[in-house]
Amino acid sequence: CNSKFSPSRAIDFFLDPFDQLLRDTTIFEKDEPLWLCGHSLGGYLAGKYAIRIHDNQITTSSKHRSAVIPNITKLILASPVGFQPLPSPHERIESSHLNPALRLVDALWSANFTPQALVRMMGSSRGQRAVKRALHGRIPHLSSEQQQSTTSSDLEEGKDYPSSELDLLAQYLYHISVAPASGEYAMNSLLEPVASKGSGVGVYAREPLGGGSMAGSISRQSSSPLESIKVLFGDKDWMQFHEPAARKEMLSIESTCGIKTAVHIIPEAGHHMYLDNSPCFGRHILED
Repeated sequence: CNSKFSPSRAIDFFLDPFDQLLRDTTIFEKDEPLWLCGHSLGGYLAGKYAIRIHDNQITTSSKHRSAVIPNITKLILASPVGFQPLPSPHERIESSHLNPALRLVDALWSANFTPQALVRMMGSSRGQRAVKRALHGRIPHLSSEQQQSTTSSDLEEGKDYPSSELDLLAQYLYHISVAPASGEYAMNSLLEPVASKGSGVGVYAREPLGGGSMAGSISRQSSSPLESIKVLFGDKDWMQFHEPAARKEMLSIESTCGIKTAVHIIPEAGHHMYLDNSPCFGRHILED
């Protein structure tokens, strides 16, 4: 992906190959029911995909691709970005009025400097320790008893400990972070961090999901396969400011399209609800 892409072209970068996969008749049966779940930026892209297949904006070009839209019966958007519209210019706080830390974040975002780039710059040993240290602080409940007793100084010194869920996750995140850069550059094209007088600091989609865009697209398709749409946020989720706009969009979809919709708050969970409260998250995925 190119950091100079427009929002629409960056969305195409992800959705075109995904659509090709779902329409491939050598992989999926034409009428096979599918559940689509996306988290954070993935939730935004899942919502955008629902819009596009109902608008018939993605064309087929292969003999192995079906012209019938994929049979997505359930759509789950987990802590998605994009429902709340961008603040208006008069609501925004100019970067010159931000504190030094936020000005630094704004400058790095504008330069498209990603967290993955920082990990690459650290090199192998320091980069792996940094990822482990960050995860140790963020999701300590994944640690084994031995890891829970590991101190920050141990991590700084690079001491080894037995493999566990946390260790395996750290290895996974490190290796995908140092892989050749591609999709990470879409962040700047798709999203924009904004400090506003009313809502504080938040991340918004440059092309929002709300404002009737999902409801309008789905209602224009006379034979939508969608049976239900569910939006999930954690009760300690920094993306929860998108909840009111998400509820409004879901009510519009339910009233105009007759599709069952719901917005739920998962207790004891932040943005990474699938790790913070996985039993509750799993129930919401499986339940109607």
